[in-house]
Amino acid sequence: MVTAETAVLAPFGVAFAVLLLWMVSLGLTQVQLVDAAREGARLVARGETPATAESITRRQSPPGATVQVSSHDGLVTVEVSARSRLPLPFFSHVGARTLRASAVSADESP
Repeated sequence: MVTAETAVLAPFGVAFAVLLLWMVSLGLTQVQLVDAAREGARLVARGETPATAESITRRQSPPGATVQVSSHDGLVTVEVSARSRLPLPFFSHVGARTLRASAVSADESP
């Protein structure tokens, strides 16, 4: 009887573990995007060129991220987006989502 119960409940346990792993993966990717966007906005606001800030932001972002830097009315905006994937070899496309983060900073350069 225990074997039958285990055989019925084991797939649910595995599915729950994959769901938890996916949620943690989404959270970590979002944190990386927010940190990268914040750093990029800070760099441009302090006088770095947008190309340099974009390069540094791309290095701090997850692989395959896109970065957009813009300035308008004394504000610098950096937007970063990346596709989050499940960190399992055969299920990397399951639950893939595009996550975005942006940061705005006042332009401090003279």
